[in-house]
Amino acid sequence: MNTVGQLEEEYAQLIEQGEDAKRNVHRFVDDVIAVIQAKRENIIAKVESQTKTSLQALTAEKTETESQIKSIESTLEKTNELLTRRTDAEIVQLKKSLCAIIATQNESQPIKRDPNNFPAPVFMENQKMLDTVNSEEIGSVLHACNKTEAGMSVTEGKELSEAFVGREVQFVLVTKNAQGERCYFKHDNVTVEITDEKHRKCDTEVRINNNGDGNYRISYFPRDLGRFIVRVKVNGEQTLGNPLIVQVKQFKSVIVSTFGTFGSCVGKFNKPCGLAVNASDEIAVTESYNHRVQIFNTDGHNLRSFGRKGHGMGEFSKPKGIVFHQNGNIFVADQDNHRVQVFSGEGVFLRKFGGKGSHNTQLSFLRGLSVDSDGNILVVDKGNKEIKIFSPDGKFLRKFGGHGSLNFPVHCVQCDRYLIVSDRGDQCIKVFDRNGTFQYKFGKQGRGDGEFENPNGLSVNKSGHLMVCDTSNHRVQIFELSGKFVAKFGTKGRDPGEFDFPRSISVLSDGRIIVCELGNHRIQLLTFEYKTPAASGVDNSI
Repeated sequence: MNTVGQLEEEYAQLIEQGEDAKRNVHRFVDDVIAVIQAKRENIIAKVESQTKTSLQALTAEKTETESQIKSIESTLEKTNELLTRRTDAEIVQLKKSLCAIIATQNESQPIKRDPNNFPAPVFMENQKMLDTVNSEEIGSVLHACNKTEAGMSVTEGKELSEAFVGREVQFVLVTKNAQGERCYFKHDNVTVEITDEKHRKCDTEVRINNNGDGNYRISYFPRDLGRFIVRVKVNGEQTLGNPLIVQVKQFKSVIVSTFGTFGSCVGKFNKPCGLAVNASDEIAVTESYNHRVQIFNTDGHNLRSFGRKGHGMGEFSKPKGIVFHQNGNIFVADQDNHRVQVFSGEGVFLRKFGGKGSHNTQLSFLRGLSVDSDGNILVVDKGNKEIKIFSPDGKFLRKFGGHGSLNFPVHCVQCDRYLIVSDRGDQCIKVFDRNGTFQYKFGKQGRGDGEFENPNGLSVNKSGHLMVCDTSNHRVQIFELSGKFVAKFGTKGRDPGEFDFPRSISVLSDGRIIVCELGNHRIQLLTFEYKTPAASGVDNSI
């Protein structure tokens, strides 16, 4: 009897679910019809508007033609009256009047009609849409047990409860049906929201990669220390085990590899200065005293090199900054030649711009280069104490600095909506808006946290933090954009993990850090080892 009762309940539920499904079909079809009807009314309104315009033009031409007809009829009447009421002698005397009347009429030419002046509306059918409607079903009928159930879907990964500042967090969402079996529907909407304990939304970028098989690869870069709440939802409903409480912890640097020693042959360096990385993780390095550019892979293998000392095209005199453009070209700051040279990705000379001077299009002992979000080139014009912005083809666009706002600028990068400048002369970092208006600065001369001795190269890591080469303190410091000190790594020395005048810094696609050392004539690749913060006190070293 209990079984019969359960079956009766399931029978009633099945009928109700069937009715729900039918209502959903009607609703969906009504929505589709409403959209089509709205589009139909829009097309009809356009037809009526175009027809009205053509009719108005046609009516105006008809009115003008009728006016000409009346004028011709009046002229004929006047001429006929003169001819019928006068003698031959009088007609001869009136010849001048007749000629004037006829001449006046001849000046009024009939309108030259062009049928194209009154286009008739023509409806062009969207055959592709009709074909789609004919070939596609409005939906499909599924068993309720086969659809995605958020409450059965699970997140899998090693970093669901613990993460680290600056290191990418990766985990997988597996969507499942009511039976706990993995399933996939392309219309499922997967969202991820990260907030702090006060429910303030974090601005960390979250990436969701749909594999198309019920597995969604999710990743993000934590920005701050502390406890955070991660909510993973499918179609607006939280998945099993959500929300996730994630503790973000500190880290320390670990050397992956180093390459380069002092010398002039391929693979060796003499005062390496500028550093850049492209989308393929190729590493470009400028050498001030070998007057060339070398390009390596992440294993330190030399791929190609170009340049030599000189003043001709493709030659350098103490090159400094370097940057890869999105179009694949390489821009090099040719410091003592006071110009920027542009090369193909293979190192073939393309063009140059600049030239010594203080005019907008000229440069003086330029230093760092970078590319902004618009694809324009940010050039540090050290000699003129300005940041100049050029288009990729070398056209001057605008500048900022001057009037004492910059003392000894070295590098400038865009971070979010700001332009960040390292100023060696004032031993600080200066922040400007995109228009070049000064906003604020942070740092001062010293050896403490947040203090500098000759700040140089800048870069923004995957978590959005600003990294600064604190050159004469032989370390790299990391800050929030506000100027809040986050961490540091490096001490003076020659061993791996130690630095001798770090000059430039960049980030690979996987988040690894690359540092160019002027004094040790080498490149270091670093990753991070992660640890739990000390129980007492705050250890901000990495």
